[in-house]
Amino acid sequence: MKKNIVVFCFLSCLGIVGFSQTVQIDPRLDAVYSEDYLDFLAENNSQKLDYMNWCLDNSYKIVEMSPDKYIHLPYLKYYDPINKLVGDEVVDIYESDQFNIHMFSFVRDKNIHVMYRIGDTGKVIIFESKTKLLKYFKKYQNENI
Repeated sequence: MKKNIVVFCFLSCLGIVGFSQTVQIDPRLDAVYSEDYLDFLAENNSQKLDYMNWCLDNSYKIVEMSPDKYIHLPYLKYYDPINKLVGDEVVDIYESDQFNIHMFSFVRDKNIHVMYRIGDTGKVIIFESKTKLLKYFKKYQNENI
């Protein structure tokens, strides 16, 4: 009987370890959220974690725009997530696999996209609405099951 309990516990632990290794946490989220919080999501709410990971690359787009179209837009500013402070205006953006939207100060609207100008570069960053993001994420999930 003891042997069965030990084997069951061992196999259960292997299952838990295996599960926690399959949940991927994008390292860019570490800049914003505590390790404890991200681990909690990995174990208890993997769908939210998947959404947060997905949003890092899919919740915005950067486009070229003529000055007469973006002149009225607010400037995008840096954001310090550790100290929760808004910083200087963003002068230019270089997209890469390390690009982290959490390092910028912006407000995402529920129903409409919002736009910010990136210095005087002719670039504008468009943050999609929360409603559309959820719709796009559900589509992404259905396509990747």
